[in-house]
Amino acid sequence: MSEDTQTEIVIGLSDEEKDDLEKMIKTFREDQSAEASISNIESVEKQIMSIGENLAQLGDMLLKFDEKMKSFYKIIHLYFKKDAMLNRRIDDILEIIKGQRNP
Repeated sequence: MSEDTQTEIVIGLSDEEKDDLEKMIKTFREDQSAEASISNIESVEKQIMSIGENLAQLGDMLLKFDEKMKSFYKIIHLYFKKDAMLNRRIDDILEIIKGQRNP
């Protein structure tokens, strides 16, 4: 609620009492907003801590995945190396067979 929309206090109080009452209301509102900002800060701190913990877990998962991918890469690399060697052997055998037929 903004201060412009405050209704005038008319209950038979003197001007000094009205001023005191308005000051008390204003102070109360300021205290509430200060408490709300402190609770917001605490909430944000909790969220940051939670995000940090989740990030650490994701980092661990990524490292484990990376190790598995390295192993997978080595297996694939050896497979292609073996495939190339077998292809060379097959080509050599075909050349020998063709050489025996030609004479």
